Amino acid sequence: MKKVLAIAAALIISVASFAQEKGPFETNALGDNVFWGVGIGGNSIWNWANPAPNVPFVTMPGLGIEGYVGKWFTPGVGARVGYYGLTQNLFNQGQHVLAADLMWNFSNSVYGYKADRKWTWAPYLRAGLEMYCNNGLVKGTNREWVLGFGSMLIHPLNEKLNLVIDNPVLVTKTKESTQMNTVASDGTTMGKIKAVASHFSFPFSMLIGLQWNVGKTTWTTTAETAAAAAAAIAAANNAAAAKQAAADKAIADANKQAETAKDEAKQLVDEAKKAAGTNIEGLFDEPVVVYFEIGQSKLSKKEKAHAEYAIKNIISRGENVKFTLNGSADTGTGSKARNKQLSEQRAKTVYNLVDELGVSRENITVVEWDGKERFATPELNRAVIIEKQ
Repeated sequence: MKKVLAIAAALIISVASFAQEKGPFETNALGDNVFWGVGIGGNSIWNWANPAPNVPFVTMPGLGIEGYVGKWFTPGVGARVGYYGLTQNLFNQGQHVLAADLMWNFSNSVYGYKADRKWTWAPYLRAGLEMYCNNGLVKGTNREWVLGFGSMLIHPLNEKLNLVIDNPVLVTKTKESTQMNTVASDGTTMGKIKAVASHFSFPFSMLIGLQWNVGKTTWTTTAETAAAAAAAIAAANNAAAAKQAAADKAIADANKQAETAKDEAKQLVDEAKKAAGTNIEGLFDEPVVVYFEIGQSKLSKKEKAHAEYAIKNIISRGENVKFTLNGSADTGTGSKARNKQLSEQRAKTVYNLVDELGVSRENITVVEWDGKERFATPELNRAVIIEKQ
């Protein structure tokens, strides 16, 4: 029997390994694909006793229960351990079995793993220790090793709960002993002798119960894992490429802005040169006018470049030039007091500019505005006139 059991176990393992061609699958974690369950049902036992009565007989149906915990190591191979209780003649005698099962998931191994399969058939081989009680459920105990087989039909009710129909078959052997009185021919009792009978039994059960799944209950193929890893790498590469493209664009934009600023600065210089005139010698033959925006006392970039260019060129001639600054405003907008204030602030702005460029303050004279407009258009009157004394 043990050799037969070993051959059957090797057969299950080899077939389950062959089924891995439909995977292979990632090794699951210790707490994944674990289950525990309970069941209840009926059983009957086919017995053979030797020497007496030396004929096989079947006991009356009894109650069977089971409780177990197990784990699927691959979609095709698993194991479980548990307690299995059987009764004979409705609680007259009892068998208590502690056993371990090597399970083979036939459905996953032969037809391939499917997470949504409605019914799964899983045969198994069993080995364990039996405690046979021939005098009630717990009295007259004999212990023997047992072998067996069986199968489970598993129907998932949801992701964590299964309905299980279990039908184990066992092969057990034990010895029963009885005390018998010996009676002489004259009717007197001569003493007691012990009668020993070898007892073989073949319990078979039909149990129905519930099975709870713990941890992850599905399987992932290595191909799926490799595809996910490749997708993750591709996504990371795409993200890196997008960041690099954004950085390159930012650098290009910054370079473009720098070139634009450079062009604008050159344009301002060119416009200042044009406004100042090309004849530096005769620059101050006519007054230089610096214009302001409406309501403003600060120079724009263009007008500041214009003023700086003109003043620097005069200073570069080495002459002791004296400047007269006359600020003005547009009388058509704003109050008289506000216009007077603006004219003074504008003249002060140009005064500070001339001073910063190195002209002695003694050579700078600010003339108070007389409130009259010098030019025909309002824009031209928002200015400071720089004259040579």
